[in-house]
Amino acid sequence: MDLLDQVDMDTALSLAGPDGTEFPVSGAMVTLGSSSTVIIADPGDDPAASGVWNDQEFCLVGPAPAPVVSRLAGPMPFTTVGTPPQQLVHLFFRLDGGCLYLGTGQVSMCETHEDELIRCHLRISQPLSREILDRVRPPAIPPPLPALDWLDDVRTNPGQALERFLTSWYPATNIQAPAADIPGSVPRALADFHRLAAQRPAILGSHNRIEPISEVRTDSRAERLIFAVECQGCWTWSIPWEPGAADTDPTVWFEESHPVPEQEPLSRFLLQFSLWEAAQGAVYQASCHELPRKHLPAFERCLQRVPLRPFLLAPDAPTHFLVAPGLVAAVVPSLSDGKVDIEIGAQHRSTLQQLNQLSIPWRHFDG
Repeated sequence: MDLLDQVDMDTALSLAGPDGTEFPVSGAMVTLGSSSTVIIADPGDDPAASGVWNDQEFCLVGPAPAPVVSRLAGPMPFTTVGTPPQQLVHLFFRLDGGCLYLGTGQVSMCETHEDELIRCHLRISQPLSREILDRVRPPAIPPPLPALDWLDDVRTNPGQALERFLTSWYPATNIQAPAADIPGSVPRALADFHRLAAQRPAILGSHNRIEPISEVRTDSRAERLIFAVECQGCWTWSIPWEPGAADTDPTVWFEESHPVPEQEPLSRFLLQFSLWEAAQGAVYQASCHELPRKHLPAFERCLQRVPLRPFLLAPDAPTHFLVAPGLVAAVVPSLSDGKVDIEIGAQHRSTLQQLNQLSIPWRHFDG
């Protein structure tokens, strides 16, 4: 069968073999047979349902039972000599009364719990054109996007800027949560951050993490208060431990092998930290590695720079942030001289569309 052939349902299912067994999942039907696996999905663009995620990736959303886990996860990643090759996975979309063939998919990641498939990502054999993307994943009207007026407060009232950004980016999910019992020795900026986190736990981070207030601790010499950690525990962020320092805005210390001061004090560091987590943890992503700096002016014309000194994500990677409504971009120097890496998080797929016209070789693009 050729890419983009349109066939009837029976023809599509016949690829699985005469003994195919069907398993419904969110937004799709998975058929397992002796010849292959066939996935037929419905058109749409819902992060909670199966479908084409971008031009190179299909996302199968569970739950799905053990037979699907066994077929898709298979013997990976610990294959042994003599293990049969994985069966083909054929991808289709219901369209115009038939099924549009999108080619085969190669499993790139499977998330499971016990014997149940939660989510599976498949690499599409041949990238899809914009025309096909718009057919199987019809463009949706974006919801109202947050304004950027918090930028005016970054230098003069960073606490207010942080609160306005966080409450516009993260919905309250724990409305009845009591305010955290915060010691009086915790600086006001960090205390206010934790009060927001009581109703919005996601602001603590999904990549790196601000420690819950109950887990904030002093270092071995009781000189610094460690309040944030890198995702693999390779480094930490801390502030001087000064009992009774609630009204101070202390220097933040980044520590890997030795402590290095961040360029912004705690109140604005928390905004930097939050912008990085928004870029890393958003549902929709785009990224580009080793982009020549000559491309940056066109990119920056689409966004506004956040007026902060660089975020010391690592000693050799001072990070700047640019924003647009519903979008956060982190610009990091790459390992190659004269080039940068760009990481973007977006609240809605449509907010990435403005960047689709730029001559940037995206490594990953969900727009």
